[in-house]
Amino acid sequence: MNRRLVVGTMVMAAAILAGQAASAEVAVPAPLHAMYSHVKLVSFSVRNDSKEPIKVKAGDTEVTLAPGKLVPLKLEAGTKIVAEEATPAFAAGELITVVSNELSDSTLVLK
Repeated sequence: MNRRLVVGTMVMAAAILAGQAASAEVAVPAPLHAMYSHVKLVSFSVRNDSKEPIKVKAGDTEVTLAPGKLVPLKLEAGTKIVAEEATPAFAAGELITVVSNELSDSTLVLK
């Protein structure tokens, strides 16, 4: 009976130590916070009320806004919307707006 107790104790200790050693070898990816961060996307629309098309750059994508058309956008908060080409209302490279939660479910009108 004592042998069973001693052998059982040794097997349990080996299992516990092997489990700790195995978990210590697991590599944790460096940007661990990226897995848990939630990117907040803001949905809004942009309407061009001028008489000519306006080319804008929203983040990395270029969008052409046709006159009188409503364009739905879904962008990350903090994204800058910049005029790509000069128009009577905007100079080329001019910052139009920075996307924020306040724009959610609204329409941005460019004249």
